[in-house]
Amino acid sequence: MGTAMFQVMAPVKSLDERLHESDQTITESWVALNKRSMLIGWEGYFIKHNNGWERLGYPDEKSYRASKGIGRSTWYTMVGLAERLQMLSKEQFLSMSIENAEQLSVVPSMVRENPALIDAAAAMTAKQFENELVQYKALAENKPKGEVLVTMKWHLKQAQREVIERGLDDWQHEHGIDDPGYALELMIAEYHDKPTLVGFMAESIPRLTRAVTEAHNVEELEALRTLFAAHIHEMGEILKVCCGESCVSEEAA
Repeated sequence: MGTAMFQVMAPVKSLDERLHESDQTITESWVALNKRSMLIGWEGYFIKHNNGWERLGYPDEKSYRASKGIGRSTWYTMVGLAERLQMLSKEQFLSMSIENAEQLSVVPSMVRENPALIDAAAAMTAKQFENELVQYKALAENKPKGEVLVTMKWHLKQAQREVIERGLDDWQHEHGIDDPGYALELMIAEYHDKPTLVGFMAESIPRLTRAVTEAHNVEELEALRTLFAAHIHEMGEILKVCCGESCVSEEAA
């Protein structure tokens, strides 16, 4: 008799069991992602605080971030968070969720350094910790809880604005654009997957100009040829998006 007859079939899992498995996987993945992001922020601020970009072989923070492939939002949010919470130890910082660290980072320094609140930030959910902070500040400042909560929300928005401004400055630097307003317009178009041909050309001019002026030897000229070939292909793709497939087809005909 074949051994296949004695194989035990694995029990079929119910939909509820599969759903709970998926939920558990997402939870574990998010916890791991949260800790990695916090670690990026802590070590990124250490390098920034010691102005270590050039010592590591990079001209500035923007170039370093881009070389690591870390998104602007993640980098500037987490480094800014570590900067505002620099009075903590690394272990204390990494013990918190991003949400709790953000809330702790925008309250006055005397509150941030309270050991009980630091412990609470490591143990509580975001909503629980928000309530804890509001209650603590309301008692300390003799203010209504509603007023304290509004103030905290306003400070959080200010911190987010700083992240957006640093990200925009990074994007300007990367694309060689001096006007912040124009850069913001192009950046929004890029993130909404609605590129403009004019925007593409405006971004390309300084980038290609630098490439042409910096090419001197045979290897650099060969790289320049490859860059221009890629640019022409990209220009064709942008043209399709801006004008539609029919526009390109008519031109080809």
